[in-house]
Amino acid sequence: MTTSRLPLLLLALAGCSSRPPEPPAMGNGIGPFRGLRAVPRQLAFTCVTPGCDTTLVLKVASTVNRRVAIKRVIFSKASAEYSLVPSQPAPFILGAAGEFTIDVRYTPESAPAADDLKVLVTYTDASPDEQDPDRLEPAELEVPIVRRLVGEPALALSPPKLTFGLVPAGTTKELPVTVRNAGFGNIALALDQVDAGHPWVAVSLPPLTALVPDAGVTVPVRFSPLTRGYYRGDVVLGSSTPAVGAVALEVEGTSFVDGVIALEPEERAIDFGDVSRRQRRTVTMQLANLGGQALFVSSVTVRDPSNNVRASLPNAMQSATLPSLSRLPVTIELDAATPGQVDAMLVIASTDVARPSLEVPVRGTVTEPRLAVAPAMLAFGSVPLGWQVARPVELRNVGFGALTVRRLTFVGGTSNLYALKNAPALPATIAAGGRAVVEVEFRADTMATFGGELSIESDDAVNTITTVPLSATGASCSQGCMVANATPSCMNGACGIASCNAGYHNTDGLLSNGCECQELGMDPAGFCSMGVYKGVLRDTSNASAQHTGMIPTPDDVDWVSFYAEDANNLFGDDFDVRITLTASDPNIVMCVYRQRSSARQGLCSMNEATCDVRSYRRDGSLGTDDGADFDIKVYRRANSAPTCTTYALSMQNG
Repeated sequence: MTTSRLPLLLLALAGCSSRPPEPPAMGNGIGPFRGLRAVPRQLAFTCVTPGCDTTLVLKVASTVNRRVAIKRVIFSKASAEYSLVPSQPAPFILGAAGEFTIDVRYTPESAPAADDLKVLVTYTDASPDEQDPDRLEPAELEVPIVRRLVGEPALALSPPKLTFGLVPAGTTKELPVTVRNAGFGNIALALDQVDAGHPWVAVSLPPLTALVPDAGVTVPVRFSPLTRGYYRGDVVLGSSTPAVGAVALEVEGTSFVDGVIALEPEERAIDFGDVSRRQRRTVTMQLANLGGQALFVSSVTVRDPSNNVRASLPNAMQSATLPSLSRLPVTIELDAATPGQVDAMLVIASTDVARPSLEVPVRGTVTEPRLAVAPAMLAFGSVPLGWQVARPVELRNVGFGALTVRRLTFVGGTSNLYALKNAPALPATIAAGGRAVVEVEFRADTMATFGGELSIESDDAVNTITTVPLSATGASCSQGCMVANATPSCMNGACGIASCNAGYHNTDGLLSNGCECQELGMDPAGFCSMGVYKGVLRDTSNASAQHTGMIPTPDDVDWVSFYAEDANNLFGDDFDVRITLTASDPNIVMCVYRQRSSARQGLCSMNEATCDVRSYRRDGSLGTDDGADFDIKVYRRANSAPTCTTYALSMQNG
């Protein structure tokens, strides 16, 4: 009894369900769980060369137990090489859990392009009830189309060079070149790019330019010279197929009828650069006949006063005959025996009618650097106790080629009271004719005489080590206090400066060089009323004045004054005062004071001050007398170090 009722019970349970069970998911499909799935997941074509004709079948199945509206079946973009035919023309209704097929055909016409193509199936739920909770959302199934590309394409040329020989101007000669796909696999390439390189050269690509592996095509190349001349260059052939490199075809031709001599690669000066003495260096050039007839080279010689340069043809030949567009190596050798500049001339004599003697300069330098040191001995003399005195040693390269200074040291036994100052970073290079300066400093700590030697190691061809003897004596103040341009002082046994000579200043504050700064001319007084007066500057005369001075100490002040006259002018006002201060020291500035008056007063009233400037301008006004006294104070900004620097003051009115 129980056994007979079991099927009825199962049927009853099935009838109670609100929706039918969904079919099982397709193991080979892709896409949303509820919607359409495609088998296979992508369409892969393996025959990809021109002439192939392949059709693949794509199965599209519904994964829901509902009717689905197939709205359209298309490609993602237009393609002349692909076509598709669905088993039912869209739009149509696909039944619950139904399926249909799409035939996709591929007939390649050229090399595969780098495109991204897909089959697109747009669909939605077929039920008119938009409130149905089980309604299928609109979607689009995408199935990629790929090509099974195997191998690697490559362009090759045969022959790699075309020599047209003599082609008279105004005529044309055509030669063929074979372009081949030298790659492997199933990838064709598109021969669709060409650069002839010159107006005299023309290349015609055939209409069918897709080449499968081992296939080739003949390409005609034409040489059409328009004038008398010679041409050698490259025709570049390329492909739009990805990762295929272009190839270059060398083309050579001439419209010169007679033989024409040339030296290649260039006829510019042959430059050997720097060559150390007793070394050899060679350069090989090519003698070329760029004409259409044979050329006879009668001699290849060198004019060289230094006798360092020689030229030779192969196998000790003294002369040679060059056929049209042929070449012959010539060797130029520099035997660096004599130091100095090489200024030679390579001379090639031939039967070239236009240029029977071809001359090419040969240059270079046979190097032999030499070091000259000045002074040969460094004597400090008597140096007062407590002083540090520095003396320069000049290093000059009096030879040829660059000199390298490797080491600067003091020879053993030299007093430690000597030290190097401002020494260059080593190794240091000094060009031919150049110089470098190093300072040796002596510190007088003890009353005694001290000796030593400075050793200079370089690549001097004769003396790799040059020494400079050193001598200095530490002395008492009374013995050694010699101060330049000043009266010395030995108060409490210490050497100092009692006073600078007239017109001199100790600007840098050092005792060793004394009062080193000499002021130019007469120093203007430090008071306005005692300054330098430059007279009347009339505006209608565009009058001007100049003054040059110096601010060698922190508290130095120069006063300069003038009167700016505003003359009558019926048609305008020329009054225009301009004052400019120029100095390399940025801390030298000025104050300008203006006191209006119809005539010079010279009262130094310090009115209308404009300070801490380097330029000043005061324009006039119509109907008003703008005449005024101008007092200028040139000074140094506070807390700035003094320098022995001149300034120039320019004053103008009008």
